[in-house]
Amino acid sequence: MKMFLNLACLSLLSIPIFLTDINHAHAQQQKPYGMQTLKAKPSQADTPKLTSEENGPEAEKEPVYKPLIPLSPKDALVEIEDLEKWNHLDKAALASSDIDIKNLVHIIESDRGSVPPQGLFLAAKSLADRNLMEQAAIYFTVGQLRLAFDMQRWPSIQNQDDIKRNSEDDKKTSDQSTPNTDTPPRMDNPHAGIQNLSTAVGQPIISWMLKDPARMNKVLNQARVWDAGSQYSYLPEYELTAPFAFEKWEKTLKKVRKTYFERMNNVVKAMEHVKN
Repeated sequence: MKMFLNLACLSLLSIPIFLTDINHAHAQQQKPYGMQTLKAKPSQADTPKLTSEENGPEAEKEPVYKPLIPLSPKDALVEIEDLEKWNHLDKAALASSDIDIKNLVHIIESDRGSVPPQGLFLAAKSLADRNLMEQAAIYFTVGQLRLAFDMQRWPSIQNQDDIKRNSEDDKKTSDQSTPNTDTPPRMDNPHAGIQNLSTAVGQPIISWMLKDPARMNKVLNQARVWDAGSQYSYLPEYELTAPFAFEKWEKTLKKVRKTYFERMNNVVKAMEHVKN
């Protein structure tokens, strides 16, 4: 049983990587595409803190957020030039007190579509550190799903230095060429840092989910609803490659969602089988 849980944990942590073969063969010849070529909207003012000291008695009431109404994939997607940076990564990373956590959740739930995977992973860790595991698991799951989609729309590309070197070697005679010229170019993955963050944050969260199939099912259902009712309006805050054609994002998002939840549900079924 313990070995199964360890294997399942590794499988779930690797899901975004497994989904990268869905639809980006074009990535092989793309050139680097820096973030400076994407247009970011002006930053929004920070959400007011929910402390009684600053906002009076009303701040003690639980905030009411917009209901999660399912959006079509088309309505969930935002044109590249309208994507926005999320300005609360520091809050997500440093939240430690009850007030910090309450403010962080308020920021996220007030504008769900603007939160990138990095923000969701950092928030998940802060919540898990406070033993708020269910909310942490929801944010982590949605973060994984969003990362899987980002890995499709800004895919890995062949290392340009390797391409240039191979091209130059092709022009040389056999005695002039560099050894091992048949080695394919390395792949540059713009999301590698966020994948590492996901792995580091996700291990205790996934272990918690795997202890109870019913618990994991509940988290997956909540994450599915959260994702379906939220736009993808964020701009990742790291160097990106050339984006996959926006016209194909809708079809890609449908495939990513379908594949992601199928893999997750298969793990749940396997857990139930092992327990029985």
